[in-house]
Amino acid sequence: MSKNFDYSEFYKKFYEGWEKTMSEAIDIWTKSPFLNKAESDPKNAEFDPVANYKKFYETWEKTTSEALEMWLNSPLFAANMGKAIERSSEFKKYLDEVIEKNLKNMRIPTKTDIDRILSTINNIEAKINDLMDKVDEIKLTKKASNK
Repeated sequence: MSKNFDYSEFYKKFYEGWEKTMSEAIDIWTKSPFLNKAESDPKNAEFDPVANYKKFYETWEKTTSEALEMWLNSPLFAANMGKAIERSSEFKKYLDEVIEKNLKNMRIPTKTDIDRILSTINNIEAKINDLMDKVDEIKLTKKASNK
C-alpha cells in the first residue's frame, strides 16, 4: 500500500461535504411552507420546492463526489476490491462444488454430467457425418464406374 495517500484528508473532505449538505438541507427545510403553517407568511410565497431540492442535490453531489473520487483513487480501495474479487471467485468455486455434490446426492444430473453427455453427442454426430461423407463418396465412385 502506498504511504502517499492521506486518509485524514479524505475523511476531512467527506465530513465537510456531509456538513455542507446537511446545513443546506436544514436551510431548505426551514423555508418549507409545510413547517410554516401560516399561509400569509411571506416566506411561503418565495418557497420553490423544486429549485430548493435541486440546489440541495447539487451541493450534495458536488461535495460527495469529491470525497468519493479521492476514496476510489486510494490504494486501500484498490487493494480491498482486489481481495473482494478474489474471495468472490473462491466462494463461487466452493458454491459450485457444493451444488454439484447435492445434485449428485439427489440423483439429478449436474452441469458436469450434462456437459459430458453433450460432448458424447457431438462426437457421435461428427462420426455420423464422417460416415455419411464416406457413403456419399462410395456412391459417387460407383456412379462413376457404372458410366
